[in-house]
Amino acid sequence: MDRATIARLPKFDLHCHLDGSLRPGTVRELWDDLPERRRPHIADEVGKAVLPPMPCTLETYLEAFRITVALLQTPDALERAAFELCQDAANENVVYIEVRFAPLLHLRRGMSPSRVVEAALAGMRRAEAELPIRTGLILCAMRNEPPERSEKVARLAARYGDQGVVGFDLAGPEEGFPLSPHVQAIRLAQEAGVHVTLHAGEGCCPEHIAEALDLGAERIGHGVYLFQDPATEARVREAGIPLEVCPTSNLQISGIMRSLADHPLKRYLDGGIRVTVNTDNRLMSRTSSTDELWQVVEAFGLGPDEVRAILLASAEASFAPPRIKDEVRAQVLASL
Repeated sequence: MDRATIARLPKFDLHCHLDGSLRPGTVRELWDDLPERRRPHIADEVGKAVLPPMPCTLETYLEAFRITVALLQTPDALERAAFELCQDAANENVVYIEVRFAPLLHLRRGMSPSRVVEAALAGMRRAEAELPIRTGLILCAMRNEPPERSEKVARLAARYGDQGVVGFDLAGPEEGFPLSPHVQAIRLAQEAGVHVTLHAGEGCCPEHIAEALDLGAERIGHGVYLFQDPATEARVREAGIPLEVCPTSNLQISGIMRSLADHPLKRYLDGGIRVTVNTDNRLMSRTSSTDELWQVVEAFGLGPDEVRAILLASAEASFAPPRIKDEVRAQVLASL
């Protein structure tokens, strides 16, 4: 398979952060519009400050979000960013995308949490009306913040569960921040019928993946370090828990790879684990859905059957309603 074929295929992005996927030009425009007193301190010009080095630690990677979060503090900016992200995805034949972000980080200029969610949803609805793409929104809480805040996000996800919010997530730095303090938030989401995916095993800590399974995660965000815990790896395989693999981002921050060929993704595929391929942060990792899938194909010599398996796993793992799952699954089957 060549890159042109990958570009034409219907694709999925189940792990994509809104504040990590702004267009560079939009970053510049929003920065220029931001009053000086509201601009976070940076040592370099803004275009460079949002591009973490390769490689870097997860903590260094997350520093770039200080800037993009500061830019997304108005309804217009959030709606624009959400629409442009979906537009960029649709332009490369992504047929279904789940956008995620942490709404409580966007209240600095007076928006309520509800207004924040509604602004993002407005951009996504406009994209669905104008473009051949289906969308869902995942609300993130931050694992390094108090449990009361994660519970607030879970209630917000429940409130908008019939309006485009499809999931709840816990994101942020891993080292020293287990998931267990947020068990009540996870339960609130589950009891409201909101799907749960949890960041785990991204920059460290295979034990966090086991913890995510114990807490009822339906998908694992990243799961890079899963191979270091064979018992948990077996649990993931036997339970059919999909991994939201983000190859470029994983290579950038994991600290255990010299090239994409070192990624345990192929081990997981060969071991019968359901793997999905995603962008994570289009801006910070300078990537796209086509780039991610093509690099995996090239690194591991994947053929059409393996690509079909990844795409079908993505359709099935999505938090989309059954009707939309059937629709996007049919698009995959018709293309390969």
